[in-house]
Amino acid sequence: MDEISLKAPAKVNLYLKVLGKRPDGFHEIESLMQAVDLYDIITLEKSDVVELTCDDPNIPNGDSNLAVKAALAFRDRFYFPGVKIDLNKNIPHGAGLGGGSSDAAFVLRGLCKLFKIVPDPKEILEIAAAIGSDVPFFLGRGQALVRGRGENVETIRMPTDYESILLVPPMAISTADIYRKVRINLTKKSESILLKTRITISRFNNLVTQLSNDLEEAVTCDYPELIELKEILRGAGAIAALMTGSGSAFFGIFPSGKSDKSVIERRVARGTRIFVCEPVVLPSLYMGR
Repeated sequence: MDEISLKAPAKVNLYLKVLGKRPDGFHEIESLMQAVDLYDIITLEKSDVVELTCDDPNIPNGDSNLAVKAALAFRDRFYFPGVKIDLNKNIPHGAGLGGGSSDAAFVLRGLCKLFKIVPDPKEILEIAAAIGSDVPFFLGRGQALVRGRGENVETIRMPTDYESILLVPPMAISTADIYRKVRINLTKKSESILLKTRITISRFNNLVTQLSNDLEEAVTCDYPELIELKEILRGAGAIAALMTGSGSAFFGIFPSGKSDKSVIERRVARGTRIFVCEPVVLPSLYMGR
């Protein structure tokens, strides 16, 4: 096998808490994350060099690209000559949907298959965490409670019989800028006491109405027009609506078959992209998690 293609999914943060600043400069977070069926398509081809081509000219193709970083880090640990990475970009950039991290994780997944490498789970997770905070999540099942700066991933089995509508406005938001502006309440506590390793649909529906994203206030302070996205989703019947990651995308959760994209299309501003998605479960790269 000289070539392999993979689908790298987006994610949404069903909640996100910022618990404090870490000594290493990162923020301590806790988040319940779910992969959704909005995919970048990655094709890997054996080569003598590591290089990337992408159909989106706004995506860097050098060493700053997380997919390239992943390939270089993997090659440093498990030697192979090189790989050509062709990236068909469908996940909006700078929207809090984790596209870059997913691309990096699925490059790691693909390289394992392409070169028949079976890394130790601890080793592949260390590589992933060094590339980016959300990368370890995308090596697992796509349903997880994520802690630390993103490197601690605990599988939470959640229902998948619901729909999400994503609203992505025509702006990219810097994650670093938002974390610099977020106000940390030292009395904030973990939400994980609310969670179980397996959540039923009735418990899930109740939980999501109580959860929030601590970064939302900092983002909507700078971009107050984004508040309307949340109101549009709620007006369309979402049982819960909130921002994902550090924005700019917002998502609403709807019972299966109950979302109506046409209602939302009539209300959103020009340039806002609308995606109707379903949650997905991924094959875990490492066993027992």
